[in-house]
Amino acid sequence: MSTDASRAEGAAARRVGHATTAYVVLVVAVGLGLTATAVRVDGIVLDASFGVMVLLAVLTWWLGSVEVDNDRVQLSFASIILLASMALLGPAGAGVIGIIVGPLQRGQLPLKARFFNTGMSAILGVSGAAIYLAAGGPRDAEGVVGTWEIVRQIGIPILVADLAQALVNLVLIAGVVRLSQGVPMRTQMGRLLGTSGPAYLGYGVIAFIMVVLWEPAGLGPASVVLVLPPLVVAQWAYRQYAEEVTGHERALEVLVAAVEAKAPHLIGHSARVAQLCAHMAEHLGLRPQVVADIRTGGMLHDLGLTALPTALVRGSGIGGVGALRHYPARGADLLVDLSFLSGSLDAIRHHRDAVTPGISTGDSLGLPALVVGLADEYDLLTEVGTPDGIRLSHDEALAVLRTTPAGREDLLRTLEQALTRRASVAAG
Repeated sequence: MSTDASRAEGAAARRVGHATTAYVVLVVAVGLGLTATAVRVDGIVLDASFGVMVLLAVLTWWLGSVEVDNDRVQLSFASIILLASMALLGPAGAGVIGIIVGPLQRGQLPLKARFFNTGMSAILGVSGAAIYLAAGGPRDAEGVVGTWEIVRQIGIPILVADLAQALVNLVLIAGVVRLSQGVPMRTQMGRLLGTSGPAYLGYGVIAFIMVVLWEPAGLGPASVVLVLPPLVVAQWAYRQYAEEVTGHERALEVLVAAVEAKAPHLIGHSARVAQLCAHMAEHLGLRPQVVADIRTGGMLHDLGLTALPTALVRGSGIGGVGALRHYPARGADLLVDLSFLSGSLDAIRHHRDAVTPGISTGDSLGLPALVVGLADEYDLLTEVGTPDGIRLSHDEALAVLRTTPAGREDLLRTLEQALTRRASVAAG
């Protein structure tokens, strides 16, 4: 890649970093400000209920969260604690619990992300509790009796507050992802609705049960003993699924390693193409499963090279003619019996057609093939280079790509957005 292009990407990454930092500072300031205001207006009672919620916040850190499918789906108890706190502790207490639970996440997490989570959790706690009270929720539910009264005075307000919290969470996360990674808010919000949305409803039901057992049923903190074990079991089951997904990912990495052993000049190429493919697919607003399929297609697009003689693979450019022309189809054929890869096969089979000038089937190529072909060819031109070691600049590569079926202006703009996002991610 040319020096000018690298400098432009670096400058763009710095602008992204500054904008993200400003957004995080704003979220933290709003969260702490709302909590301080709630404490000043209502005060805070440091009783047994508050102490138990603090212990649950620490327990959330100890149990950790389960992440599946590249962090798109997450199971954690933090949202349940916040929802229960808003009914049991009020705005001030829920805000303080949010400040405690926000940064308590296991594993390596950037300090900026912990600050953002702290501010966001405080906002969710205070706003959720205020909406709960505005929807008719009682500050003290011990006197609520009868099924209908419990549903009306506790269940419905918790549901309203739950939906409001989910919406605020959606907007805040989509905003930071838009600034830090360039993903359109519409795309990110759609992804979160499809993954975290149903989970939020489940969190609300569990929080409702905890509150009812705690106050109307009179069990107090002992209600945690009844609610917590099923949650731990559910998290364990979810973790098994996460490990299965991780196993699939490791299997893909083994296949990529086989390609790189056959063609050492392609080391790192598949990972870069997969990352660009995922970024492009997200910028295009595609569904999460389609994004995952395109990313996998980018990761495995060169698998067919393993079916060719080593001397042929190492001695010629992979975009050449003859036997090399058919390697994409061979790669797709090798994977056809793996059902979890079925959505990626078309992109693998036709990614070279997408960047072959003058090909007559250009109009019939699917979007996944166009995205994978574009990302693949760009990386070949700018990073891998020709067998003679010649690499094109960013602008030179775009000029070449414009002569191909994948070289549509909308896709090229998406590619440039993905490159800027990649630079910002690399810059931290």
